[in-house]
Amino acid sequence: MMNKFYSSVSYKSLNEMKGALIKNHQFLEDKFMNFTEVELQEKITSYWGVTYSRYEWLLEIVAHVYHHRGQLHSMLVHCYGKDPKVPLFE
Repeated sequence: MMNKFYSSVSYKSLNEMKGALIKNHQFLEDKFMNFTEVELQEKITSYWGVTYSRYEWLLEIVAHVYHHRGQLHSMLVHCYGKDPKVPLFE
């Protein structure tokens, strides 16, 4: 399932990546802003068997995005000596 998804998505430039991040963020915001409180508390099971409420899934998504943000920042600074001058904790 995820292999098919990842093999179908390819970004060739920073602008494509930026556009995808903005588009996907907007999609996520639109979806979650339209859920009712009852829907946010509904338990959803992932294809790999983990079950959380929609609200808990949102927290997982946010944590995951920040995790990758930190990874990218670390790679740029420590592997390539390029500090993007982006504060991570402000």
